[in-house]
This record gives sequence, C-alpha cells and structure tokens, in this order.
Amino acid sequence: MPVLNRQSATRTTWAAWLGLATSLTAVFMQLLDATIVNVALPSIAVDLDAPVSMQLLMVSVYTLAFACSLITAARLGDILGRRRVFLTALAAFVIASVLCGIAQDAPTLVVSRAVQGLAAGSMSAQTFAIISGLFPKSRHPRVFGIYGATIGLATISGPLVGGLLIEWNLLDLGWRLIFLVNLPIGIAALVVGYFFLVDAKSEEKRTLDVVGAVLSAAGLFLLIFPLAEGRERGWPVPLVVMLACSVPVLLAFVVYEYRLGRRGGDPVLKLELFTDRAFALGAAIAFVFFGTLASLIFTISLTLQFGFGFSPLRAGVMTLPWALGMGLAALASSFVYKRVGNLVLPTGMALFFGSLLSLSYILEQEGTDPRWLAMAGPLLLGGAGLGLFVAPLQTAILATVQPRHAGAVSGLLPTVQQVGSSIGLAVIGVVFFNLVAGQAAPAVESQRPAMVAELEAIGVPAPLVPRAESTFVDCATTQLGSTSPMQVPEDCRPDALAAGVPGGADADPAQERIREEAIAAAAASTRAAAGVAFLEAERRVLWIISVVAVLVGAATFALPRRNRNVEEMDVEGGEDGDPGSGEADPVSTAPAVSGQPSADPLS
Repeated sequence: MPVLNRQSATRTTWAAWLGLATSLTAVFMQLLDATIVNVALPSIAVDLDAPVSMQLLMVSVYTLAFACSLITAARLGDILGRRRVFLTALAAFVIASVLCGIAQDAPTLVVSRAVQGLAAGSMSAQTFAIISGLFPKSRHPRVFGIYGATIGLATISGPLVGGLLIEWNLLDLGWRLIFLVNLPIGIAALVVGYFFLVDAKSEEKRTLDVVGAVLSAAGLFLLIFPLAEGRERGWPVPLVVMLACSVPVLLAFVVYEYRLGRRGGDPVLKLELFTDRAFALGAAIAFVFFGTLASLIFTISLTLQFGFGFSPLRAGVMTLPWALGMGLAALASSFVYKRVGNLVLPTGMALFFGSLLSLSYILEQEGTDPRWLAMAGPLLLGGAGLGLFVAPLQTAILATVQPRHAGAVSGLLPTVQQVGSSIGLAVIGVVFFNLVAGQAAPAVESQRPAMVAELEAIGVPAPLVPRAESTFVDCATTQLGSTSPMQVPEDCRPDALAAGVPGGADADPAQERIREEAIAAAAASTRAAAGVAFLEAERRVLWIISVVAVLVGAATFALPRRNRNVEEMDVEGGEDGDPGSGEADPVSTAPAVSGQPSADPLS
C-alpha cells in the first residue's frame, strides 16, 4: 500500500477533484450543445437563410459525429494517452464552437457542428477512464453520483440555458452566444486540465485497429443518420437503404472483431466484455434507459413549446424542478448505494414510474396551460428517480471490469448511450407524431364551435363563415396529421385561413380589420387544437414510457445485489477513501499501476 505524507496526500486529493471538475465541465458542454441549438433554430434559420434540410443537419450532424467517433477515440486514448487526447479534443471543441458562433452561412455552420461533434465524442471517450483513474474504487459511487448529476443537469437544462442566453442577447450576439459562451469556459477547463489531469495509457502495448475503426464508424453512420433524418424527410428510399445496410456492416464489424481477437490481435471492441454478466446486462439497461430518457425530453419539449405555445425560456423554467431533483438525488445516490447496494436502481425507477403517472394525471386536469406549481411536484419526483438511477448504474457496470478494458469501456458505454438515444428518438418520434395525427380530427372539432363564434363576433358576413370554417378545419387537420405538425402547409398560410373574407388593398379600414381579426382567430384556433392534440399524445407517451420504466426496473434485479469490489476497496482504502489512500483501482490503468494522480499536481 503506498504511503504518503499528509501534505502530499492533501495535494493529491485536491488535484484529483480539480481533474474531476475539468472532466465534468467538458461533459456539461458536450451534452448541452447537443440540445441547446434546438432553441436557437428559428433565429438561425432567419439569420442564415437556412432551409429546413440545413436546420435538421445542424441538429443531427453533431450527434452523428459524436457517436461515430467514440470507439475509435477511446483506442487513441489507450495509445497516445487519455490526457493528451482529451485536452486536444477539448481545444478542438472550443475552436469549433467559435467557428459555429461566427458562421456566416448555413453550410459553414453545419461543417463546424460536425467538427464540434467529433471533438465532443473524442473527449467523452476518455471520461470514464479518466474519472476512474483519478479516484480509488471506494470513491466511485460518490464521484459517479456527481457525474450523473452533471449529465442530468446538462441534458435537461439545454432549453433553459439557451432561452436565457438568447433572452439576454449579450453584446447583441443573439443566437451566436450559445456557441461563443464555450470559449471562456473551455479555456478555463484547458488550463486546469493541463495541470491536474492524469496522463494514463494502457499498460499493454496497443495498436489502432484500422479496419475495425472504419467498420464501426461506417456502421454507426448508416444507422444513426437515417434515424435522425428519416421521419422529418418522409423516409425517402436512400435513407431506408442506408438503414438496411447498417445491419450487415455492423455485423461484419462484430465478426471481424471476434476473429481478430481469436488470432491474438488487438480489436477496438473487446467482445469478451460481454461475457461479464454485470457489464452486459448493465449496458443493455443503459441502452434502453437513455433511449427512454432522450425520448421523454424530446416529447415534453415539443409539447410545451409547440403544443402549449410556451417560449423556450418558459419551457426551461417549467422543467427546472426535473433538473433540480435529478441533480440533488444523483449527489445523494452514493449514500443510498452504501445502504442498499444496487437496490437503489429499482428504487429510482419506481420513483420515476410514479412521477410519470402523476404527470399524466395532472396534465389531464390542468389542460394546455399547466401551472408551474402543479407540474413541479411530479417533475421533482421524476428527477429524483432518474438521479438515483443514473449514477449507481455507472458504478454497477464498471464494478467488475478488468483494468485492461478501461479504455474500451470508456468508448463503448457512451456509444451504447448515444445509439440508444438515437433509436429511442426515432421510435418515439414515429409513435408520438402518429398519436398527434390520431388526435388531430377530434382536437380540431373541439375548437370548431369557438372558431365559428369568434368569426361571427368580429363581424364576418354570415355567408362567408362556413367557407372560413371549412378552410380552418381542413388546414388544421392536415397540419396536425402530417409528419411535421410544427410546419404550416404552404396552402394554409394566414391568408388561406381567412379565405373569402373581404380585405386587401381595395378594402375599407373596417373590412381590413375584420379580415385581420379573422386570420388571428383562425390561427389561435389552430394553436388551441394543436395544444389539445399534443396534450393527449403526451399523456399516452407517458403511459408507454412508464411501462418501459417498470421493465427497466425489473431488469436491474438481475444485477448483483452488492458490488464486492467496491465494498472491499471501501474497507481497505480507509475511512475517507481519498485518492492516494487505498490500493490500486482495478478499473484504472494509470501509470505505475496505481491508478492514482501523482502526489505532485503539476506532474
């Protein structure tokens, strides 16, 4: 057991925590930039004259590049050193963020977003191994609790942070600020990381499996790109062909990796990882869970902003209790884990399940303009359930992983999460918009009487009311029944909604006023119908996800009740379990086999 004097151990402790702060800052920026751009898309579209296809790419190309780079970047970390790859990728991320912020046209922004995604994936691929190497295993429940809190806050707070930045409009930068804000934060993280991150390499001599890297990137591209773009584009044949081709390419990747390992080679994907029951089951649970979480965030955001007409800032404030509950519970998860072990996982899913049912009931009672206080309770409960689940899940997955596999796990787990999120979004997107379409007709019918009464009240001539009414019903039903109900059909623009109502250049002021009020009434009725349709669709999605939560919670009972390695390290590492005070971390692969940061924080 290594012996350190008090001053050296203290320096080692704060060096490890500063290294963790750098890693978590990078994690926060990576995840925030995956969602924050959604808030700014309307402004970006106007400023850069970006068509819908380019807007879709601004969102999807980041996730695509992120996912495709993870496995290969993890191997590069094994070969070149995780600190070196992490800091290089962090610098590239900051530069790409600046390029996004100063982009003068849509293609430039798309390319910059792709570079940003590659850099984010390369950082993320080092995070698990870096955090594992900074702390002994007795500390893992606590540090991964903090890690889970960071994931939760970043994932859920995107709309709130984006809305605040756009609302403040500092230096009159508008939407550009959501990218440029990464510059000061990234530079600070680079400086701290340069001094306090451990430059760990694999103890074994590693080579880059070029064929495996190419096959994995190609297979993930063929899978994720169609899933991200297919629904919005109406599933054109090329995207369907790409999706079909992903299956043989990914299968070829697995077969090649298996044969390479059997020949004594160094495959980029260690298939023997999946012989570890805890890891294999934990990875499957993470795949389903993160797909479910991404889907829930997606549908709630759409329902609040488009269905209910909330601004991005108001939608972000509405979901703030969710982020708060997730963050606080994730921080407390290590305490709960020490008491009940992996039983904290089904406990978290039980709370999540209860929150979904409560949320569905409250939405039914509150309607399309729910009060913040009414939503806060279920969202806080749901966030707490997620917080109790995310952090211990990481600990359960990593508990029995061998040291030589740390790099592979660091790239594989984020890949599992990203692919799960992409597939979950694709599946729930189809389900959700089909549910909206199914509710379109009754939702529009529910608004018809109010629409007619409003037209009559503002003075639309009686013979013209049926025509305006019919146009409203047809347009609203068509829009809500489409694959993209957020987009108004070309033949249903405002003028069409007041078809037959006198107005225009030759109309007198009274007629023009009636026409404008008729257009406003039709538009308001369409928004109200959308709110009803989205509300009912969201309630059904909440029930679907609640069933998935039950299944995920039940699956966690198959994990070991206790992670013995963690408990043994907790006993052997001393009461405090500070870095440098215990035995070698069996997950880390830091130099000198210790897995601990150097006693000198500047080394």
